[in-house]
Amino acid sequence: MAVIQKFHMDSYKYCSDYYNIDYLLKTYEIPVNPLPDETTWQIPEDVSSQVVLPPKGKIKPGRPKKKRGIGGWEGNTVTCALCRRKGHNWRTGRNIPKRD
Repeated sequence: MAVIQKFHMDSYKYCSDYYNIDYLLKTYEIPVNPLPDETTWQIPEDVSSQVVLPPKGKIKPGRPKKKRGIGGWEGNTVTCALCRRKGHNWRTGRNIPKRD
């Protein structure tokens, strides 16, 4: 809208007809009657006999937590890059020949 006004153009050409005053007045031409009092409602028997209960669980706000933590016995085992044995890496391995 600021660019259209800057160039002194007609802004109504670029707006939808639904935003004009004529359409706004047409929206409220039809009268809207309020609902009658709740005591005068006619509710069918099969609807009034049903019991609606609230949900059982409550969803907490925020990001959901992980299902469980991984124990120390699970996961990948470390493999040494020099001797190809499992259980240690090249820094913690013993009796490794030094490079020259």
